[in-house]
Amino acid sequence: MNGRNESVEERLDRNWNELMQELRVMQTGAQILAAFLVVLPFQTGFASLGHPERAFYLVLLVFSALLIVLLVTPVAVHRHFFGQRVKVTTVRMGHLISKIVIIGVGVLVAGCVWFVVQVLYGWVAGTLVGGLVMLAAVFLLVVLPRIIKPKSSVPVLPTDGDG
Repeated sequence: MNGRNESVEERLDRNWNELMQELRVMQTGAQILAAFLVVLPFQTGFASLGHPERAFYLVLLVFSALLIVLLVTPVAVHRHFFGQRVKVTTVRMGHLISKIVIIGVGVLVAGCVWFVVQVLYGWVAGTLVGGLVMLAAVFLLVVLPRIIKPKSSVPVLPTDGDG
């Protein structure tokens, strides 16, 4: 029992809408980082980067582009199956993709931090700071959601004898 008086279709619609809102939030962050990466080569200092820095930059750029395409995939699948009454499939697929994207956004953020710190302060500082950001991202995006003890969102009202 989920505590709601809704049909299966209503629940699927609600789940789909919540999923789309979550993907919108992640897409904004991924697009901002991708925009940062896209304009970077046009900055004057970019030419002074060595081959390893340029290679890592290329990895980040391609990863951010693929992440944005992955973020749009549930919408493309939904459009393809629109009106065919397969919302269970689209919600499940969207849920799976959103879990992958959450990890991807964490990796992208940590990678961008690593790249910037490495360019400014060298490989050791970049690896240290980027690694710490990666650990924080893994903890906040993967571990923390699994260790939180869920509580019902429906309040329990005291009975007459509980004061």
